[in-house]
Amino acid sequence: MRLWMDVMRDLESVMDDHERILDAWGEGGVDGVVFGPLVFGTSKLSKDAKSAPTGDVVAEAYDPNPAVYERLGVEPPKAPEHKLPEKRALLEKTMIAAKDRGMQVYCMYADGGGGPGGDGHHLHDERTLASRLARMVDTLEHFPMADGAVMDGPEWGYEMAPHHMNHRSYFFNDLPESVAPMAKDLGYDYQAMVAARDRLLDLFHNLDPVRIRAHARGGLVGAHRMLGADSDLMAWLSFRVDSLTRYFRRIREGLAAELDRPIRLGCGPRSAAFAPLCGYDFVELAQFMDFLLPKHYFFHRGFDGFVGTVYRYSQTLIEWNPGLTVADTLEIVQSLFGIVLPGVEEMPDFELALTPEFFEQVVAQETRRAIAAVDDPERIVPWLDTGRFPHDGDPMSSRDLKMLLDAAEEAGLRRFNYHHQGNLSAGEWVVISDKCGKRWDPRTSDWEPVDDLVL
Repeated sequence: MRLWMDVMRDLESVMDDHERILDAWGEGGVDGVVFGPLVFGTSKLSKDAKSAPTGDVVAEAYDPNPAVYERLGVEPPKAPEHKLPEKRALLEKTMIAAKDRGMQVYCMYADGGGGPGGDGHHLHDERTLASRLARMVDTLEHFPMADGAVMDGPEWGYEMAPHHMNHRSYFFNDLPESVAPMAKDLGYDYQAMVAARDRLLDLFHNLDPVRIRAHARGGLVGAHRMLGADSDLMAWLSFRVDSLTRYFRRIREGLAAELDRPIRLGCGPRSAAFAPLCGYDFVELAQFMDFLLPKHYFFHRGFDGFVGTVYRYSQTLIEWNPGLTVADTLEIVQSLFGIVLPGVEEMPDFELALTPEFFEQVVAQETRRAIAAVDDPERIVPWLDTGRFPHDGDPMSSRDLKMLLDAAEEAGLRRFNYHHQGNLSAGEWVVISDKCGKRWDPRTSDWEPVDDLVL
């Protein structure tokens, strides 16, 4: 197994000592580096996550090229006030040094900091899409040593808890009026989908335990009956996939048309079980995306965590339906997503969900489902986040990481993308380097993981 290292924040911490860091990473099995956002001076917090930012100047790593935006008929973003030429040169030197070591180099959030788009929905508006595409082209032209780009979103929501992340992912908010033109263009009845959404929300507030227990394990047909046998609901779920697939395809085609060199492009869906609700169809995306980075985030609480999301589904359904048991809610989760959490029967069990059986069953299943969509397992590069504070979630130990990697490797995984280097702990690096390269020995190495909290 091999890995990419994600330099997600605090580019300077890698740039300033890149020769030593890249050598150590390479020895431990890193054969790719993902840089981004391409911004200097991003806020860095201490381990208690409450201290003030460092006060460094925050500035993009390059000036926009107006010709790119003019070519695509959109307004360029403003050039950063602070040029920081020494940092810019050092970033490029770091990227070249990674290439010189045989590592792949990718730009994360290559579309970040683009100019203004249009007024329509971001998945449909032509000007918004052109603005995003222009920024990606501009980024990849400015960094010719980059092999490609990694996209994290856009996506539809996946959370049922209305309070979670300030509604960032609450899927019942996913049909604003701005969606109507896109629905019409794709052949969907917008008002019918809105009505189906409202019926589903009402059903989720008035669930019948008898109907759940009768239909929950009845496969597709049983789940269809459990959810009200609502054909317009199925249309809404299909619309989510069709709209997002079209969006990513248009980005891919636009990059191919505008760039004078081939690049590799990947996107980061949620884990395979949740991906279709977010609009990601792995099979469809694999037809034109070079690689997929499903989120192998299995922690509790926080955001994007697998156990945390199932917990919030169960918690919310019980809040809406006090007569339900945890077992009832987990039957619904299993019907919707095919997820079974071994050993979880009551709320306290979620705190103990990361058992050996969880990794052997759930992690292996999520890995196999992703790999099944591609012709080469190298095209599946899951984001992996464990450690002390993964995505604001509960800690996952080095033992958890070992079980995760073992289960995923047994299921066919060949590489992953560690998120991210600023949070890498010594224990994690021992496990990773032992799995992917030469096991790190702190007694003889002249480098050690940062083990900081860089959000």
